Amino acid sequence: MILEISYVKRSKMERYRSIFSTIMVIAAVAVFAAVLIATNRRPQNPDEISATAIGPERVESVEIATIYKGNISKNSSLYAELLNLELSRDLIANITSQFSRIFNLRKSQPGDTFQIFMGSDENVLAFEYTTGDWKRYRLDREGDQYIESVSNIGLERTVESVEGKVETSLWDALSPLLPDMEIFFDMADVFGWEIDFLTEPRIGDSFKIIFEVFRKDSLFVKTGNIIAAEYVLGGVPHRAFLYTDPDGHRDYYDENGYSLRKALLKSPLNYRRISSKFSYNRFHPINKIYRPHLGVDYAAAIGTPVVAAGEGYVLFKGPKRGFGNYVEVRHANNIITCYGHLEYFGKGIAEGRRVAQGQVIGYVGNTGESTGPHLDYRIRKNGEYVNPLKMTIPAAMPVKDEYKENYHTIVTQYMPYLDSRSADKLLAQLN
Repeated sequence: MILEISYVKRSKMERYRSIFSTIMVIAAVAVFAAVLIATNRRPQNPDEISATAIGPERVESVEIATIYKGNISKNSSLYAELLNLELSRDLIANITSQFSRIFNLRKSQPGDTFQIFMGSDENVLAFEYTTGDWKRYRLDREGDQYIESVSNIGLERTVESVEGKVETSLWDALSPLLPDMEIFFDMADVFGWEIDFLTEPRIGDSFKIIFEVFRKDSLFVKTGNIIAAEYVLGGVPHRAFLYTDPDGHRDYYDENGYSLRKALLKSPLNYRRISSKFSYNRFHPINKIYRPHLGVDYAAAIGTPVVAAGEGYVLFKGPKRGFGNYVEVRHANNIITCYGHLEYFGKGIAEGRRVAQGQVIGYVGNTGESTGPHLDYRIRKNGEYVNPLKMTIPAAMPVKDEYKENYHTIVTQYMPYLDSRSADKLLAQLN
């Protein structure tokens, strides 16, 4: 009541002055917001950006000529979005090659955003990629190399572990143990060059996984990297350890320091079953004659993504005789992979363009001479077809000799848990 009486007794001038002051404050705030929005939207030039814009640890003076911004749209990929920016293929190959060392390109999701900071010499000064799950990936150029960094925005990190045995299926064994089944797919990626988790696991197999978990205010947000893992397949242990060397190279290695990653994926898609294997004398279901089938048929639903088995260049894209919609990719070591009966092609796939390992190049279909939806997958090496299921594929580079002592220190830290000893002490140290 006192406030109401005081207000009534104000003069008209005081009320006008108060109203005018309020309007001026609102106008000032609106102008400030408009400036911020305009600054964010309009192209930026080097005079407006300090060196800290491309990484807090960079101290040298840099000149940023251009900033490209974009996001991943539905049914697209980072590679395709970079092509849409009309960047050179060499530059795109450089970005995706470097970035794939810290991020699985197949895990790009609609809504993920990215920025490219370009210098006046058309070189990439920095690349930043932000996912929808609170994670930011960065590449910052230092001389002729790029410094990699990964950060979680405002999340609390802990390290957890699970272990168990396969009684019906690996999925059934893991699902009641994991906070997020994304770890299942991550483990399939880690061991993807050694184990096909869709077909090879058997009853009695065992597993142990050490992985990151991120929470916000004690509430689960997501899982992170697998730090170490073991899968015993038919009595044979397969082990993986995540290691980043002093040069910034990050990969999964076995206990001896050999990379688990190989030049080609074991299979280029998630399939239901193998409907026809490599054979020199197979009965053709349509032509009703015996003739060679120099590939592997993977039965899968129409629209199942098919990825490039390895890094390379698109040699051929288009219809081809009985193969229907067909793609060939040339890789190093005189290897060519072939993908037939596709329903349609991946975005940005064209002859002569570079593709990354795991990049979507097409989708399972039923085109050409086909009795049902499947992928006809073939490999030619030195001009001769080889059996994809039995081919020996060279591994990526092992841990460098000068870093092996450091790597074995990491392995020694995790081995007690993988050797069935108590994990409590290890997890306490990691947390």
